[in-house]
Amino acid sequence: MVQTTPAAPVQGRHSLNTITMTPGHMNMHTLNIDRLLLSAGRRIAADSCSLIFLNRLHLLEPYARVHRIVLTQALYDEITRAPGAAAHAEDRSLYAQLFAGSVLTVPARGNSVPQGRAALSSADRTLIQAFYTLKPDGILTDDKKVCLYCRRRGIPFMNTPMALFALLHNGAISRTCYTAALHKLYAMGRYGTFVRRHMEEVYLGYCTHTPVPAESRP
Repeated sequence: MVQTTPAAPVQGRHSLNTITMTPGHMNMHTLNIDRLLLSAGRRIAADSCSLIFLNRLHLLEPYARVHRIVLTQALYDEITRAPGAAAHAEDRSLYAQLFAGSVLTVPARGNSVPQGRAALSSADRTLIQAFYTLKPDGILTDDKKVCLYCRRRGIPFMNTPMALFALLHNGAISRTCYTAALHKLYAMGRYGTFVRRHMEEVYLGYCTHTPVPAESRP
């Protein structure tokens, strides 16, 4: 794992080289997110659960404008054909609109994705295969097994709390919207105390080094 030295604080956008945190469902393992994954325009291979979270927060469209999302066919099928999906025609229409031309057919080819102690599902393996084949900048996932796989093999990845921070970092949402969305996300997913404390530290650093927009001042 490559270690980086934090840059000195700068004025303007919050400067982050490497953030270490624990993703949802994980209490003893770390997630590294490279500063580049926070930048707008990055190409991200996304997991279905993370996209569903963002959609429930009504932030999927803003996120799709900040990062270029690519989906494997297996994961697209998960969010559009899941039990009960027939009752959410509006959601399916949104997915079709956002991901038209971004659904990729990438089969999990035998042993091309090495298995660890915890075997990946077929859909998870296509996500990893998409990273190796199509070379996106990173992966968005809240799945424990995928996070462990990425961490052990040096694959850049982020989870949904950091996706929300990417929206804030790029000016796509306000501080008030960010904090409200983060608390709603905590109610949806199993994010431990370590995650919450770390996100508080990240947000505090952002507020310390990022001027409050003039329109937000009293």
